[in-house]
Amino acid sequence: MATKAGAQTRVGRQRKNYRIDTAKLERTKRILGTRTETETIHRALDLVADEAALATALARFLEKGRGHIEDVDARR
Repeated sequence: MATKAGAQTRVGRQRKNYRIDTAKLERTKRILGTRTETETIHRALDLVADEAALATALARFLEKGRGHIEDVDARR
């Protein structure tokens, strides 16, 4: 694969340029406790993907139980 000098990227990574609200980025950086803007963006994207996976798993769980969740500890 031919690339321009200095334009080589790691597998799955590519340089991108975006217009980002810097106040949101700094707020997110403080919340996540990340050191760099890139790390902040990666962590935020991971959180969104994890939340979507969790919502899907919860929907499947509820579907299997036909929407009924029983507190088994309450029977004791």
